[in-house]
Amino acid sequence: MAVKQAKNLGRLELLAWLNDLAETDYPKIEACSDAVGFCQVLDAIAPSSQMPMHRLRFNASNRDDRERNLRTFAAHVSKLRLPYQVDVT
Repeated sequence: MAVKQAKNLGRLELLAWLNDLAETDYPKIEACSDAVGFCQVLDAIAPSSQMPMHRLRFNASNRDDRERNLRTFAAHVSKLRLPYQVDVT
């Protein structure tokens, strides 16, 4: 039981951190599947990098919109030469 509580607490802490950093109100971690949260975090930690927030589909309702957001995120990660590979599939 303690392991389950610790796992949930970690998710809640991560969600609270994301909502505080990006000034958002994500109700669950799963809501981040649209990749907008990832872009907001990147923009918050590197504001001079000029993340193209206008290219994102906020409230993405289908897979194509979510993949488009993820491709935007992946392109920006690459532009910043961060050592991270984003798989967009």
